[in-house]
Amino acid sequence: MLLLENMNLSCSFNETTGQPVSIKRGDFVIPLASFAFDFGCNEHMVNELLEYESMLEFRTWVLPSIRPTGKSFNCTPSSVTSDQEHVIVTYELASVRVKVSYSLCETNLRVDMELFNKGQQSLYLNACAFLLALPTVDLTFDYPANAPIGHFSPKNLAERVPVESGLINFTTHAALPGGDLDLVFIDPVEKWGCGVYRESDRSVFVYNAGLEMDLKPGQTVSIGSLYLLPVEPGKNPYLAVRNLVASLGYQPCTGGITDGVMYSCHPSGTMDTHFPLKDDLYQYAEYLPRLKEMGIDHVWLLPVFEHDAGGVYHSTDQSIIDPRYGGEEGCKYYCDKAHDLGMTILFDYVPHGPAPDFPIARDNPEWPSKRRDGSLQDEWECVSMDYNHPGYQEYTSELVHDHVDRFGVDGARIDCAMGGLSNWRPYADNRPSGNSVLAGVHITEAIREGFLRGGKRSFILPENFNPLPNYYHCTDLFYSMNLYRAFVDLEGLLHTDPAAFAEGLTDYLERESWLTPENYHKMRFLGNHDTVSWVWQSRRAVDCYGTEGAKALFAMISLIDGVPMIYQGDEDPSILGRDGESLTPFFKTLFTVRKQFIPRGSNRTDYIHTGTPVMAFKRVCADVPSDQYQTEGDSNIWVLINFSDAPCSVPDGVSGELLFDSAGESETLRPYSYRILRCKE
Repeated sequence: MLLLENMNLSCSFNETTGQPVSIKRGDFVIPLASFAFDFGCNEHMVNELLEYESMLEFRTWVLPSIRPTGKSFNCTPSSVTSDQEHVIVTYELASVRVKVSYSLCETNLRVDMELFNKGQQSLYLNACAFLLALPTVDLTFDYPANAPIGHFSPKNLAERVPVESGLINFTTHAALPGGDLDLVFIDPVEKWGCGVYRESDRSVFVYNAGLEMDLKPGQTVSIGSLYLLPVEPGKNPYLAVRNLVASLGYQPCTGGITDGVMYSCHPSGTMDTHFPLKDDLYQYAEYLPRLKEMGIDHVWLLPVFEHDAGGVYHSTDQSIIDPRYGGEEGCKYYCDKAHDLGMTILFDYVPHGPAPDFPIARDNPEWPSKRRDGSLQDEWECVSMDYNHPGYQEYTSELVHDHVDRFGVDGARIDCAMGGLSNWRPYADNRPSGNSVLAGVHITEAIREGFLRGGKRSFILPENFNPLPNYYHCTDLFYSMNLYRAFVDLEGLLHTDPAAFAEGLTDYLERESWLTPENYHKMRFLGNHDTVSWVWQSRRAVDCYGTEGAKALFAMISLIDGVPMIYQGDEDPSILGRDGESLTPFFKTLFTVRKQFIPRGSNRTDYIHTGTPVMAFKRVCADVPSDQYQTEGDSNIWVLINFSDAPCSVPDGVSGELLFDSAGESETLRPYSYRILRCKE
């Protein structure tokens, strides 16, 4: 038996097979069944543990699947070597040498994999999977801050039918009888799929990296890192992940704009009504005072750049403001009026690329990504730009800087910030699949740099559906699509079982709050231009939850941590050409209450489980002694929200001075109302 040991961990390995046998932390021992790997090589999975799946026709949002075959891992290592901190297991396959390295770190065991082409021909690689099996199904697992949002038991799963994460997932948490095990996977280059399945009496955890490349003779490639993090009983396993990620150097950026209330809109109207208004920015500027009065601080304009009949996200040239929206002068007028009102403006940049015959793509043939045959990659009838190309990065950064100079634009929502399609003619030594996560980070950095060059504070909102550590350093607001997916998972419970609805949200948000750094800020929403028109619910919040249910949820996203965003028309159905209650007075009150009472200088939200339809959480102020509170927003605050159509009691353990009740002061919480209390310290 081989041992790796330090002050915190003891890891044992079979000295013949190199297989990890157990990880021990304190008195907590986790037995391991096996570590296996599989990868696509020349259109065939080398170990046939997973089904082969070509990614050549994947769209940007599609993740590699987890499709187990039921076959066993039968690779015999050619060598097993060790020192005080490493065990290295080498496998000699027909054309590939695989090196699996186990490294003992302070509180975790790190697993890395390296592929070396020892043959004479290039090898077409497609996907690379890490598979860890535990010799038990007596556990539960979950994907914190991801979908699906539940807790799952392998023993309740059909054999080899995985539960796959809905979004790129870097953390899987397993609760074992004697403690917890976190699996953390971070790939700096490509996106990946994640899933857990049962195979007989074993639980198999899989991370499947979306590797795509031609590995040349004598060339080596490394694919991500898997961290096994045992957590002793009584310790918080989600906070352990946060601490691990911080120890790896992933820290949120600071100094940017991270507070306020956001409104997303377009002068022509909304996407779900097919842009019927046809206003220009001169006309639409007249709506800004109404937004300011309602409590809006930031306006995210959907693209107003020159575009063809394909729509606002099919820009011909993002340097030009489309004449139908008032052109350059109209845009300057709109931005100046917003600034006069103390509001900021975010442009919606679309870096994935224009139609192939438009000048940016046509005149820069090395910027668009290519298929294996050299033809243009395309998506939405547009080319897919290579975000890793320094020429395209500089073009994008300068485009942003120019908009700062011309219009005073304050920030950016970045469309398709998770990267583009694989580029089989990549710049320099990038691999084709590098035009994914790595490229998404690069284009986010480039856009952020454009604002910093112009002397603006960073205000960057990349359309990155997953709170990946890779993006921490260049993201001011995380695009909280994961919370929206939680709403989708729970939608049917609001009216059938409101207590289960409140518990599901509490459980999800509590895990998210533990997993992500306190100062990593999030944009919260019930719908955006995509979700109201063509994806997931394809409806407005009031249609999904009813008007009163939607109000309760709007209150929730406005009073937890983060920046609430409402989409054009949420405040007034007449904007959509519909009848119904105007919610403008509701939002005005809600946002006033938010600014008056919610603590400033802290992003911390603590949740309690009430077992009732009432959701309860505490907004915790920054580290300010109670005798130094300066304003009403300097004290810890309880927020209660009733998700039921019946009155509910105040939960046990919640008390304090009543500051606000949306339904008027009463002994009980009235249906769908929210209440704010100053905590008794």
